[in-house]
Amino acid sequence: MFDEFNREVFACGQQIFKAGDAGDCAYLIEEGTVEIIIVDQGLERRVSLIGKGEMFGEVALIDHQPRTATVRAVEKAVLVPIRRKLVEELLEKSDPILRHLLLVTLERFRNKQSSPAGPAASTKSSQEQAIRRIALKGEATQNLSLAHGITRALTHDEFKLYYQPICNLSDGHLAGFEALIRWHHPMNGMIQPMEFLWLAEQTGLIREIGLWTLERACRDWPTLRQYTDYDEPFVSVNLSATQLTSESLVDDVKAIIACHNMPATELKLELTETVMVERPEIASQILNRLIELGCSLALDDYGTGHSGLDHLQRYPIGTLKIDRAFIAPMLESAQSQEIVRSSIALAHSLGMNVVAEGIETKGVGAKLLEMKCNFGQGWHFGKPAALHDLALCYAKKIA
Repeated sequence: MFDEFNREVFACGQQIFKAGDAGDCAYLIEEGTVEIIIVDQGLERRVSLIGKGEMFGEVALIDHQPRTATVRAVEKAVLVPIRRKLVEELLEKSDPILRHLLLVTLERFRNKQSSPAGPAASTKSSQEQAIRRIALKGEATQNLSLAHGITRALTHDEFKLYYQPICNLSDGHLAGFEALIRWHHPMNGMIQPMEFLWLAEQTGLIREIGLWTLERACRDWPTLRQYTDYDEPFVSVNLSATQLTSESLVDDVKAIIACHNMPATELKLELTETVMVERPEIASQILNRLIELGCSLALDDYGTGHSGLDHLQRYPIGTLKIDRAFIAPMLESAQSQEIVRSSIALAHSLGMNVVAEGIETKGVGAKLLEMKCNFGQGWHFGKPAALHDLALCYAKKIA
């Protein structure tokens, strides 16, 4: 559960820390039991006995004051240390309002713990509350562990890009690829993006991941480009909401494409509707600067958001990507078919081309071609694959 952290093991009777020690971390008990002791009128007094799933030393996460109590292992204890430095880094990258609320809560907790009465003794008056408290602590530690793992993955080359083909429906030729990130975790194997990108977004780590993805896709593009058979080939890279509000984004993109001698016109940046909702004015300025740089923009998952028409009017979108939720049932659902048909017609009337996602059968591809859809993406044309596997697949084509 806490694979990203090192453990510290303490034998029965061993002191973990004592009152007066400097503290820089909290501890979560993975196995065993510890006692919390204070000195009362010159005598030691146990004020709490806590076990698996509990946390202690939390005050050290928000202040630099000496420890106010002594903690000893009552039996062999396996502890997960949570360093102040990691928590501070996560708080620095988190939403300012959330950070403020959390710091206020922790400060109140610290004041309560340092009151003259000392820490309150544990009670078992409510089993449900205790279970809920342990569950919440476990969830928080899992998130800290995941965030720590993401940071490590960026420096240990654990992230990999997989590329899914995007084909020209009129002739079936390969027009480009979409870059999709995967995490090859050393212990947990392949982790899909939906399992970690949400936390990366919350902690601010998504900026580093986004830049890594963009840099890697541009680095791989000369190889990928050999496999295409289209007048204007492209590679699509996703942008997050956090990236889209970063003033350095345009300069970062410019530096990366210059480093890899990549034509800006062959880089397509994909955004979802939700990405553009948060800071529309800033988003508009940044997107227009990206267009001036030569990049093109695609609106991903069209139809699943809540103000698609407004986005088509407000932003310089060049490609509309229709979500698989409407493509997959097309042949069985007249409603889905009409939504797709009208979306394609609308996009074309606005000067956009269209990519249909989630094409899994020849029949769906044929129906989309009949509707004059420009491009198709899905398992019918190819699953996402690593660069090495694509090289093996397309080797005969460029031989």
